[in-house]
Amino acid sequence: MGQFIYSSVVAYKDMDLSWMVGRVITQVLFYDPTPWDFLFGSEAQLRVDCLWRILEDGRIVLTREDHGHQFGLPAPVDAVAKSAELLAGRRITAAQLREGTADMVIEFSGGLLLEVIQNSLGYESWQLRDPSGTSYVAQGGGQLSTWKPDG
Repeated sequence: MGQFIYSSVVAYKDMDLSWMVGRVITQVLFYDPTPWDFLFGSEAQLRVDCLWRILEDGRIVLTREDHGHQFGLPAPVDAVAKSAELLAGRRITAAQLREGTADMVIEFSGGLLLEVIQNSLGYESWQLRDPSGTSYVAQGGGQLSTWKPDG
Protein backbone atom coordinates (compact mmCIF):
# COMPACT_ATOMS: atom_id res chain seq x y z
CA MET A 1 0.00 0.00 0.00
CA GLY A 2 1.27 3.49 -0.84
CA GLN A 3 2.16 6.16 1.66
CA PHE A 4 0.36 9.48 1.80
CA ILE A 5 2.53 12.56 2.15
CA TYR A 6 0.96 15.61 3.72
CA SER A 7 2.91 18.75 3.06
CA SER A 8 2.49 22.15 4.61
CA VAL A 9 3.35 25.61 3.35
CA VAL A 10 6.58 26.96 4.79
CA ALA A 11 7.74 30.58 4.93
CA TYR A 12 11.02 31.48 3.25
CA LYS A 13 12.45 32.62 6.61
CA ASP A 14 11.74 29.16 8.05
CA MET A 15 13.74 27.26 5.43
CA ASP A 16 17.25 26.86 6.80
CA LEU A 17 19.91 26.20 4.17
CA SER A 18 22.86 26.71 6.53
CA TRP A 19 23.49 22.94 6.64
CA MET A 20 24.84 23.23 3.08
CA VAL A 21 27.77 25.45 4.06
CA GLY A 22 31.02 23.50 4.02
CA ARG A 23 29.58 20.61 2.01
CA VAL A 24 30.43 19.61 -1.55
CA ILE A 25 28.27 18.21 -4.31
CA THR A 26 29.48 14.64 -4.67
CA GLN A 27 27.56 13.56 -7.75
CA VAL A 28 25.42 14.95 -10.57
CA LEU A 29 22.84 12.69 -12.21
CA PHE A 30 20.46 13.24 -15.12
CA TYR A 31 17.33 11.23 -15.91
CA ASP A 32 16.47 12.10 -19.52
CA PRO A 33 14.43 14.22 -20.19
CA THR A 34 14.25 15.42 -16.58
CA PRO A 35 15.15 15.70 -13.61
CA TRP A 36 18.70 16.51 -12.59
CA ASP A 37 20.01 15.43 -9.19
CA PHE A 38 22.78 17.19 -7.29
CA LEU A 39 23.84 14.93 -4.41
CA PHE A 40 25.47 16.00 -1.15
CA GLY A 41 26.79 12.55 -0.28
CA SER A 42 24.16 9.95 0.56
CA GLU A 43 22.24 12.04 3.07
CA ALA A 44 21.00 15.04 1.07
CA GLN A 45 19.83 15.78 -2.46
CA LEU A 46 18.66 18.63 -4.67
CA ARG A 47 16.38 17.42 -7.48
CA VAL A 48 15.88 20.01 -10.23
CA ASP A 49 13.11 20.01 -12.82
CA CYS A 50 13.63 23.58 -14.00
CA LEU A 51 16.43 25.64 -15.47
CA TRP A 52 19.75 25.54 -13.64
CA ARG A 53 22.94 27.29 -14.59
CA ILE A 54 26.49 27.55 -13.34
CA LEU A 55 28.22 30.92 -13.30
CA GLU A 56 31.92 31.49 -12.85
CA ASP A 57 33.06 35.01 -12.01
CA GLY A 58 29.61 36.26 -13.00
CA ARG A 59 29.52 34.61 -16.44
CA ILE A 60 27.43 31.64 -17.56
CA VAL A 61 29.66 28.61 -18.14
CA LEU A 62 26.97 25.91 -18.33
CA THR A 63 23.20 25.41 -18.18
CA ARG A 64 20.93 22.37 -18.33
CA GLU A 65 19.85 23.60 -21.77
CA ASP A 66 23.38 23.06 -23.13
CA HIS A 67 23.23 19.29 -22.58
CA GLY A 68 23.52 17.38 -25.86
CA HIS A 69 24.09 20.44 -28.07
CA GLN A 70 27.27 20.68 -30.10
CA PHE A 71 27.54 24.47 -30.64
CA GLY A 72 30.31 23.93 -33.23
CA LEU A 73 32.42 22.02 -30.70
CA PRO A 74 34.13 18.69 -31.49
CA ALA A 75 31.42 16.82 -29.52
CA PRO A 76 28.04 17.61 -27.94
CA VAL A 77 28.14 19.17 -24.47
CA ASP A 78 27.86 16.57 -21.70
CA ALA A 79 26.36 18.76 -18.98
CA VAL A 80 26.44 15.88 -16.49
CA ALA A 81 30.20 15.46 -16.80
CA LYS A 82 30.89 19.19 -17.16
CA SER A 83 28.82 20.20 -14.12
CA ALA A 84 30.44 17.45 -12.03
CA GLU A 85 33.86 18.67 -13.20
CA LEU A 86 33.07 22.32 -12.42
CA LEU A 87 31.66 21.53 -8.95
CA ALA A 88 34.19 18.84 -7.96
CA GLY A 89 35.78 19.54 -4.60
CA ARG A 90 34.35 23.05 -4.30
CA ARG A 91 32.97 23.77 -0.85
CA ILE A 92 29.67 25.57 -0.51
CA THR A 93 30.19 28.96 1.10
CA ALA A 94 26.57 30.19 1.15
CA ALA A 95 23.07 29.21 0.04
CA GLN A 96 19.98 31.34 -0.21
CA LEU A 97 16.51 31.60 -1.69
CA ARG A 98 15.23 34.55 -3.66
CA GLU A 99 12.05 35.45 -1.82
CA GLY A 100 8.96 35.41 -3.97
CA THR A 101 10.44 33.30 -6.77
CA ALA A 102 11.94 30.35 -4.86
CA ASP A 103 15.07 30.61 -7.01
CA MET A 104 17.93 28.96 -5.15
CA VAL A 105 21.47 30.30 -5.31
CA ILE A 106 24.32 28.14 -4.03
CA GLU A 107 27.74 29.81 -3.79
CA PHE A 108 30.93 27.76 -4.00
CA SER A 109 34.56 28.50 -3.30
CA GLY A 110 36.43 30.02 -6.20
CA GLY A 111 33.64 32.33 -7.39
CA LEU A 112 31.28 29.63 -8.70
CA LEU A 113 27.47 29.84 -8.40
CA LEU A 114 24.78 27.25 -9.05
CA GLU A 115 21.48 29.00 -9.72
CA VAL A 116 18.24 27.03 -9.79
CA ILE A 117 15.65 29.19 -11.50
CA GLN A 118 11.92 28.69 -10.94
CA ASN A 119 10.27 28.96 -14.33
CA SER A 120 6.61 28.09 -13.90
CA LEU A 121 3.46 29.45 -12.36
CA GLY A 122 2.05 25.95 -11.94
CA TYR A 123 4.77 23.30 -11.95
CA GLU A 124 7.10 22.35 -9.11
CA SER A 125 10.64 23.34 -9.98
CA TRP A 126 12.88 21.68 -7.39
CA GLN A 127 12.88 19.42 -4.35
CA LEU A 128 15.44 19.48 -1.58
CA ARG A 129 15.99 16.72 0.99
CA ASP A 130 18.20 17.81 3.88
CA PRO A 131 20.35 15.49 6.04
CA SER A 132 17.52 15.03 8.57
CA GLY A 133 15.24 13.70 5.81
CA THR A 134 13.02 16.79 5.75
CA SER A 135 11.93 17.62 2.21
CA TYR A 136 11.13 20.99 0.69
CA VAL A 137 9.46 21.70 -2.65
CA ALA A 138 9.41 24.89 -4.68
CA GLN A 139 5.84 24.89 -5.95
CA GLY A 140 4.63 26.81 -8.96
CA GLY A 141 4.59 30.55 -8.51
CA GLY A 142 7.27 30.51 -5.81
CA GLN A 143 5.42 28.96 -2.87
CA LEU A 144 7.40 26.57 -0.64
CA SER A 145 6.09 23.47 1.06
CA THR A 146 7.68 20.92 3.37
CA TRP A 147 7.15 17.51 4.91
CA LYS A 148 9.08 15.32 7.29
CA PRO A 149 9.47 11.55 7.16
CA ASP A 150 7.27 9.46 9.42
CA GLY A 151 8.76 7.95 12.54
